[in-house]
Amino acid sequence: MASARPLTAVLAVAVLLLSLSRATGAPPAQAAPGGQGLYVVCMTTVLASIVEQVGGPYVKVEAIVPAGFCPGHYDIKPSDIEAVSKADIILGHIANFSWVMDLLKAAGRKETDLIMLHGPWNTPEGAVSYVKNITDILCTHPKTNSTMASYFKSQNATICSELEDLARELKKKAEDLGVSEVKVICMQWQVPFVSWLGFNITATFPPPERMSPKDIENLVSKGKEEGVAIVIDNLQSGTEVGTEIAREIGAEHVVLTNFPGAVPGTKTLADMFRYNAYQLFNATARWRAYGGLVRQLEDELSRLKSQNTLLLGLTVGLAVLAVAEALLLIAWRRRA
Repeated sequence: MASARPLTAVLAVAVLLLSLSRATGAPPAQAAPGGQGLYVVCMTTVLASIVEQVGGPYVKVEAIVPAGFCPGHYDIKPSDIEAVSKADIILGHIANFSWVMDLLKAAGRKETDLIMLHGPWNTPEGAVSYVKNITDILCTHPKTNSTMASYFKSQNATICSELEDLARELKKKAEDLGVSEVKVICMQWQVPFVSWLGFNITATFPPPERMSPKDIENLVSKGKEEGVAIVIDNLQSGTEVGTEIAREIGAEHVVLTNFPGAVPGTKTLADMFRYNAYQLFNATARWRAYGGLVRQLEDELSRLKSQNTLLLGLTVGLAVLAVAEALLLIAWRRRA
């Protein structure tokens, strides 16, 4: 986080600019032509992606924290303050970090203006809950008319149906692969999704800044002891720890994302779920192929060892026979 002095300076300048904008009568951002629609500002791309899907042409959406960034380490910008000051709806769903409260205050908004959604979002079931809640929020806003509400509800039904179909698809693939037999070490923010798929989580770890070298050493020991196949990192919290653990124990290393848009092709939560699942499925296939190759090599080494043992035995036997013959020859010559 930035120091208090630079942050205070940014807030002061932003508030000044905001007051000048209001004094000149600058209109708020419009979501649709003719002034219809809603302007929605979301704290993360999780919410922004849902609002965009549900709202379509009747919303203008902005996300404060970029998709690949950790929300806990975010520093607000003057453009964030302007966006929040003009928003019809402000949505959040993660811990109220101090910067969120600073942002509301700088934008002249009350804490109650922030609508908080709760619960995990990184499973299809959790996403369905978020979609339904956001649909209700959009439908009940004073600026929403009957045409808009009808559109929102229709989109809600379509999106939820697609998520439910995807959930069945991914679950079946996971069962076919037998992922319950695959042991993993998982970054704690990816546990809900990895557990939902059915992987065998043998250990978890927090963000890197909360870990000591001893913590990493313990995870490496645990991974070797349990025969862990995959180490799972969370993109937004950093990947150094998972990379090191995977290298030390000879496991596959997978990086998943908790926010849509952080990886190409993951614009929606459904895209994100599919991407994350297939990262894990492909790692499972690689690990099993690697494990099969290792077993073949071990069998071959065992066979070669057996052959070497037999060859060594024959060699020793021939050597003993040769020595015995030499001794008999010497004894015969002495008698002669």
